[in-house]
Amino acid sequence: MTETFRCRVDRKLLAEATRVAEQIGTSPGEIVRMLFMQLVKRRQLPFAPSANQADELVDVQRRNRIWRELDDAEGW
Repeated sequence: MTETFRCRVDRKLLAEATRVAEQIGTSPGEIVRMLFMQLVKRRQLPFAPSANQADELVDVQRRNRIWRELDDAEGW
């Protein structure tokens, strides 16, 4: 049994991701399935999250807030 998973993605980002996925012979949906499979298998992201200060796609403050909310440890 499968489920439908929906999320909001910037239109331009989705178009570019679709183009790149097609160039490597897959689809954005398959990329998400692979990401989820690796997340479950490794129990961590299959890449190291990082942000270049010049990267406008990453809201560092939002990302840090989410990490703090997910972290049960004291000291934040």
